[in-house]
Amino acid sequence: MAIAMLCMSACSKDEQFTTDRSATLAFSDDTISFDTLFTTIGSSTETLMIYNRNSNGVRLKNVKIKNAAATGFRMNVDGQFGTSFDNLELYGGDSLFCFIEVTVKTQNNNDPVLIKDELVITLESGTQQRIPLKVYGQDAEILHNPTITANTTYSATKPYLIYGALTINEGVTLTLAPGARLFFHANGYIDCNGTLYADGSSDEIILRGDRLDHMFDYLPYDRLDNQWLGIILNNSSKDNYLKNVDIHSGSYGISANGENTDNTKLTLLSSTIHNVGGNGLYLNNCAAIVANTQISNCRGNCVEVFGGKYTFDFCTIAQFCPWIADRGHALEFSNGSNGDDYKALKQLSMTNCFITGYAKDEVFGTPNNKVTDAEFNFKFTNCVLCTEEPKTYAENFVNCTYQTTDQSSNFKTFDTKNFIYDFQLTEGSIARGKGTDADNILTIYPTDRLGKERTASSIDVGCYQF
Repeated sequence: MAIAMLCMSACSKDEQFTTDRSATLAFSDDTISFDTLFTTIGSSTETLMIYNRNSNGVRLKNVKIKNAAATGFRMNVDGQFGTSFDNLELYGGDSLFCFIEVTVKTQNNNDPVLIKDELVITLESGTQQRIPLKVYGQDAEILHNPTITANTTYSATKPYLIYGALTINEGVTLTLAPGARLFFHANGYIDCNGTLYADGSSDEIILRGDRLDHMFDYLPYDRLDNQWLGIILNNSSKDNYLKNVDIHSGSYGISANGENTDNTKLTLLSSTIHNVGGNGLYLNNCAAIVANTQISNCRGNCVEVFGGKYTFDFCTIAQFCPWIADRGHALEFSNGSNGDDYKALKQLSMTNCFITGYAKDEVFGTPNNKVTDAEFNFKFTNCVLCTEEPKTYAENFVNCTYQTTDQSSNFKTFDTKNFIYDFQLTEGSIARGKGTDADNILTIYPTDRLGKERTASSIDVGCYQF
């Protein structure tokens, strides 16, 4: 009986609350900062832990976001959602979760605008504690399933945020101005039946996913693949021209399909296709020119060619996809399967190209042996290839260099922990000085992907000159 009474007495004892001004709260962060957000689009949630490390309880007379109506910040505290709460209690040694979100209003500004606010906590003692809240808001042209029905230019004034398919009708051209930025929401893509013209010679053009936040502190979503879909060039599409364009983090890069090689389907110059969930560049029975371009880190093949007519000059094709071991190859080319599916490979010309990756063999050519007189025409000239020296079709490999060991040491930055890659060459790279000026190729491509001059006395292989 005495034991029972003691328990009842202990359980019913009131928490002691202090009004001592020195009894303050502690926080998990001294500032809550969000990544850049597109205006009118809600943020992810940031968590702030509020700790009472005092032995006595503390009453929170008010918890509020100071200028919530103007800034768009909001919170959830102790299960309540809003911007201001009164009369909360926090026992000694206890803590509260505070979840904070923000939706930035349109800023009527082409540049990102810094939005500041404060989370203000007023204790019963009269003490006030403040946590700064910060976010950059970026206005964007928000488009839902846009269709280009007449010649149109997307400017570089502010970015475009695209939901669904950006469709380019047959016979019309969508021009991306230098510096244009296209951000695609999940499952967004370009469906081109006409022409996509993007010359970023004076200012790089960027096509990417719309997640501007981080999965982890060290890992922005922009370094992940499958953030959007990619670019499809359909049968009717022709004369597509992309120069100094950065395409990354999609489910695929560019998928080009054709019925013949009469017209150039794609000219891809001084560009990057990086970190995609499928094939980087898929060329199916069409004609294309690819030069000074990096195609890298794809779950599928970095480049896959099926029939057609293609020229690759000064390209770096690097298969170091970090996400899976069962990744595709740097390069696959064929004129069909060993069955009825056949498309003539009229030309695959690769000059001064660096084709590399994790595997001992990153170059796969598969002829269709069941088709009489099948066209399977290819030639590698002064390339560095991650493969063993071929015993068949040996005459198709001219002055090539072979390396079957891990080639990551050839490159400037190879940070597999943070998924940061820079495929510029190191001083000791195997690709240095292996190039050729055959057919006066330097008159066509005198500079590399970044504008660095090439000289006839020292031509490096790939899209980067040391």
